[in-house]
Amino acid sequence: MRVGTGGCLGDNPGASLDFVGSIPPMTTFKLYYTPTSCGAASFLAASIGGLEFDSETVDLATHKTKSGADFYGINPKGNVPTVVLPNGTMFNENVATLTYIADTGNAGLAPKEGTPERYEFLNHLAFVATELHKGVGALFNPKLSPEAREGAKANALKKIEQLVGLLDDGKKSFLNGKTLSAADLYAYIVLSWTGHLGIPLSEKAQAYFDGIKANESVKKGHAAIAALQ
Repeated sequence: MRVGTGGCLGDNPGASLDFVGSIPPMTTFKLYYTPTSCGAASFLAASIGGLEFDSETVDLATHKTKSGADFYGINPKGNVPTVVLPNGTMFNENVATLTYIADTGNAGLAPKEGTPERYEFLNHLAFVATELHKGVGALFNPKLSPEAREGAKANALKKIEQLVGLLDDGKKSFLNGKTLSAADLYAYIVLSWTGHLGIPLSEKAQAYFDGIKANESVKKGHAAIAALQ
């Protein structure tokens, strides 16, 4: 389904994208995601950034898209998020999808290239991808023994507290200390899993999560996701 700042706009394919040089301020791509997985962060970033884009949900149990297509035929890795550009270029790692979407949008979800703030942003994004996501996501494994589950839970709590450390011991509302970024959206989605997984959030981690959840642009992004289900 086509999504823009106002929500679903229809099913027509987007115009072609010239991917040479700088990314134009408005473009069209297709995002494959699920509403509650890490792919939701990419949807939120695109919606907040005012982008017009196509989207389709994926059933990760069957690896079928909502339209019935074999998702492995689209992305051989079978993971979400997956962003496909009109010229066939594909991104299927959160660091790439979120950076591309943030750069393409108009909401300032990533700092300009070549600045110290840019590298700090990438550092935060990589931490969420390789430490927080990996730590919390390990508890989705149903095959963990009770002992292994307790170990995984302890590690997840450690990673969450490291996130709090990046927030200056919870004093900052956003990872960059100023404004909402794509890294915050990613961290927020990962923290949203903790209730289901039985991971208690500290007061500071909960305050960070609640602050992102209450952000008006985030609420509008969630509404756009809900409207497509």
